[in-house]
Amino acid sequence: MSIVRPRDGDKVLWIRFSAFGDVLQSAASACAFKRAYPGVRLTFLTRSEYGDILGKQPYIDDLLFWNVRKSPWDFFRLLRSIRGRYQWLISLHRGGAAALTALFSKAPIRLGYNSGMQFAYTTTHWEYLDALGVDFTSRPEPAIFAAEEDLERARSLLAQLPPRRLLAIIGASKPQKFWPVAHWIEFLRPLAAGGWGIVLNGHGPREAETAGAIKEALRSPSVLNLVGRTPFPLMAAVARSCTAAVGNDTGPLHLAALTGTPTLGFFGVTDAWEMNFRMPWFREVRVSCPLAGCRNYACPQDCLADITPDRALAAFGELEALYHLDREQVQTYNQIN
Repeated sequence: MSIVRPRDGDKVLWIRFSAFGDVLQSAASACAFKRAYPGVRLTFLTRSEYGDILGKQPYIDDLLFWNVRKSPWDFFRLLRSIRGRYQWLISLHRGGAAALTALFSKAPIRLGYNSGMQFAYTTTHWEYLDALGVDFTSRPEPAIFAAEEDLERARSLLAQLPPRRLLAIIGASKPQKFWPVAHWIEFLRPLAAGGWGIVLNGHGPREAETAGAIKEALRSPSVLNLVGRTPFPLMAAVARSCTAAVGNDTGPLHLAALTGTPTLGFFGVTDAWEMNFRMPWFREVRVSCPLAGCRNYACPQDCLADITPDRALAAFGELEALYHLDREQVQTYNQIN
């Protein structure tokens, strides 16, 4: 395979439409690419709902949006607007829309994968990026950054909490990814009693109900309910301002880990490694089911209930010890960037 390396001034179109966690991981891959080739101009094509958080990332130069639910004419206008404008197209989205975008872009180098439309790409992204020396799956450094105005607002929100703050990510996109409410209560109770401030994070009615149950059970001034109150940029700032994060496999867990905050995740139907939770400051608690990582969302088994509060507390204690070892390195990196 003949390898062409990006040159200063080359325009790169980077594609990932959904979902939130996958978009963030794709942004982290774009960050690795931009670190390797800082002279390129990188445009990120995604859905408009992710514009606020991606627009504040220093390695993304421009944003383009296409919302799946809009009419086909909007998609055709998008194709027309990008045609012939880019030297590189890199898609981490496997859907047909991304493949069609690649095909009509006329970019000389088009990297991506689609089992039914591989002809749209010149080669697979992982093969070519590996040859370029870009590690687009490892996460050795933070890759999602918070703007100073959002950090100031986060500091104001968290000001009444103890210095040690735990971001509890209690929501998820699917029922099989929810850790039981009773487990959350028994996990957080000794932490709140031990001097930790607890920040409840999530969106939607189920998360609001869970947060209400936790607040009612703990009855502690050290528990702050931010469910539904943090747009994505502020969420990144809150995560960065917390000492650690714990939660279900969901977009905000990706966000917390990618900011460099030491993070513990609960995994059952999904696999942390496959989801690119490959940060040195990340640890997972995995269910004991032999089919863990099966992605069977129709399974009636509440497998996350297998992760007991005691087991979660033990894992968090290990993370806390590791955090003190890695804390200086992670904080120094974020101060530089």
